Amino acid sequence: MATTDPGSVADDAGLSPVLARPPIPQYLADLWSRSHFIATVPMNHVRSANMDTILGNLWFLVNPALQTLVYFLIFGVVLEVDRGVDDYLSYLVIGILCFAFITSSMLAAARCMQANLTLIRSMYFPRAVIPISSMLASLYTFLPSVLVMTVVVLVTGGTPSWRWLFLPVVLLMMVALTQGVVFVVARLGKAVPDLHALLPHMIRLLFYCSGVLFAPQSFTSNEVVLWLFKVNPFFEVLELFRWVLMGRSAPLEIWLMASGWSALALAAGAWFFWRGEISYGTS
Repeated sequence: MATTDPGSVADDAGLSPVLARPPIPQYLADLWSRSHFIATVPMNHVRSANMDTILGNLWFLVNPALQTLVYFLIFGVVLEVDRGVDDYLSYLVIGILCFAFITSSMLAAARCMQANLTLIRSMYFPRAVIPISSMLASLYTFLPSVLVMTVVVLVTGGTPSWRWLFLPVVLLMMVALTQGVVFVVARLGKAVPDLHALLPHMIRLLFYCSGVLFAPQSFTSNEVVLWLFKVNPFFEVLELFRWVLMGRSAPLEIWLMASGWSALALAAGAWFFWRGEISYGTS
């Protein structure tokens, strides 16, 4: 009696193994075919996040406003680290709220693969769906913060200008940079279960090294220290946000480095995550 090869039967039926790593072109095509799902799932999650509260989704506006107020009282009023910065409130708001998006994206990425382990073992789909959706959830909650930043800039004396047209460009840079980091964190988080406990300390160091609370040139003239700030892609993105909304200086080198870091981080992070595709369903 003739035997049937299970592999050929699966191929004929259009089935894919649960643990697989297709070539990059096919992988990207599979991702694109699920783009609606990738965008919709985190949106529904965000909509349901505050359903049992009085203010509901207004918390996405209230939270960044309260967060900024606390930091301004501590660092702007009590500690007075605003030296050398005109309109420190706007400076602080942009730094705090943008970095909050980066922080939430990285923290969520550390456990996103483990949290979806049952789904990963149940069916085949490009695993990049998970960290992309995770980052999008953070992005959706960040978008109201852009409105808060804009209102603060206007209230403190800023005026709209042609630079505001570059806001989508700078936002895209930050999203690309963050997504690249999220890919790396997601893979490492699956391989190193303790990463979620270590990550907050690493993020805290990055927070103080990214010019979130103060302008580095106002506190040091050491060229090496200032250079380290300049090559920090997160510092560069924050500076570009401040250039757009506040009209602060942003030399061409900042634009070049920020765009270069964003493209490199996204490409390298995606490749690094893709290389571990088969491992995500293992213990």
